[in-house]
Amino acid sequence: MRILVPVDGSKQSEKALEYAVKTLSPIKGDFNDVDIDKTLNKTTELFILHVLPQFAMPLGFERPMRSSRTGEVISFSEYINELNEIFLDEWKCKLSDYAKKYESKDLLIKTKLLKPSESVVKTIIDVVDKEQIDLIVIGNVGLGGISKIRTLGSVSRSVSEMVKCPVIIIH
Repeated sequence: MRILVPVDGSKQSEKALEYAVKTLSPIKGDFNDVDIDKTLNKTTELFILHVLPQFAMPLGFERPMRSSRTGEVISFSEYINELNEIFLDEWKCKLSDYAKKYESKDLLIKTKLLKPSESVVKTIIDVVDKEQIDLIVIGNVGLGGISKIRTLGSVSRSVSEMVKCPVIIIH
């Protein structure tokens, strides 16, 4: 089974990842003298995906900024590129930490860190198609969602409506 869990650093995406790992890991143990692991002979593959936010520079908005790395004065476009690099580095580490935290002999963890193709939703759908994902586990709202209202965010709603595989939405 191939499971995809998109994560964005929100509490709900963390809950979705926990759910996927604890609930959907391969069944272990003997039932009626049949070893389930050998009978199924399959390992669950868990894809942890983060789609990087991309900060774009508004047209005609070029002004000097201070580099968050060096403190030097740089252009706004250089500052935006620097922010994008910082987020890339942070998420490489975060995904590596997830892989180490949840690794087991029965669960093959794969991490993906992508820039959005057109949108976050389109990028998730592209991964589902390319990796032949069997199931998506996603939080009901992400960092931009309104968690107090307990609704579906735009990403979880769009993904659940557009993919062909089952989707579990974690509240």
